[in-house]
Amino acid sequence: MKTIAVLGYADCQILDVTGPLQVFASANRALGQDFYQIKILGLSQEPIVTNSGMRLVPDQCYFDATDIDTLLFAGGRGVDLQRQNQDLINWIQEQAKTVRRIGSVCSGAFLLAEAGLLADKEAVSHWQCCDLLAEEFPDTRVNSDAIWIKQGDLYTSAGVTSGIDLALALVEEDLGHEIAMAVARELVVFMKRPGGQAQFSTQLEAQLKTTGPVAKAVAYIEQHLNAELNLAILAEHCCVSERHLFRLFKSEFAQSPATYIENSRLSLARQLLESGALNLQRVAEQSGLVSADNLRRVFIRRLGINPSEYRDRFGSVTCDQASKGINS
Repeated sequence: MKTIAVLGYADCQILDVTGPLQVFASANRALGQDFYQIKILGLSQEPIVTNSGMRLVPDQCYFDATDIDTLLFAGGRGVDLQRQNQDLINWIQEQAKTVRRIGSVCSGAFLLAEAGLLADKEAVSHWQCCDLLAEEFPDTRVNSDAIWIKQGDLYTSAGVTSGIDLALALVEEDLGHEIAMAVARELVVFMKRPGGQAQFSTQLEAQLKTTGPVAKAVAYIEQHLNAELNLAILAEHCCVSERHLFRLFKSEFAQSPATYIENSRLSLARQLLESGALNLQRVAEQSGLVSADNLRRVFIRRLGINPSEYRDRFGSVTCDQASKGINS
């Protein structure tokens, strides 16, 4: 049995701990036996108060943990304090010599960096932390768009839910694609998420821009995705010049209005394909991509996969189908 341990601490992100561990627990279920032993490690055996206020009860103090196969470190606001915990940093350095795999979720990458494990390595963290990681550890090659990165036996992953992506990849390494896919279907997540974290962070950030002409343009775009949309229409709706609106988009989102429109339409098309209820032409029409041929071109150019393959991989399945897949 392989021991999977995730270290948590005060003010860590709860999903950084529970997300990956649920993947390994579901893999046990899919396999029909306990291939993984799952442990939460703490700085002591006292309950860990996470950044949500919810508490996690550790199985062990990290210092007492032995025979770990895969060791992961959660991120969260509390990571700054733990970076100064020299006993913990020393322990990480020692564990890196003995565990089969070591990795981080979100800003947990800073703990690996403090232990010197990311020197001359490519790594990723939460998109909001990548610039700081690159600034403080210039010998680390930070890839701000990756979902997760493997460097030998060392792994880093991006923000929060990307820990699930990483755990699925580790399960696939251990148990093969079929089991990993069964877990992904049970948890209703992507087996291999298309796109990088920048694609998601840009869209999320856009929703926070709630003032001025850009906010008005964004709201109009989201409400008229299946209608004609271009810079002239948006500028007229916002009562500004096309040139001014283009500059505002580039300043706030580092992308043009046309790119934002395509991103939004692609996002809607993906949701429609995942639901599995519409044919490709109807998906194209409802998402504003007009035709099935154009839908295919956009998917291949942006995601490297055609829409039919995307639906086959990520489309919804019935509970009965999912149960059969998990028990196979």
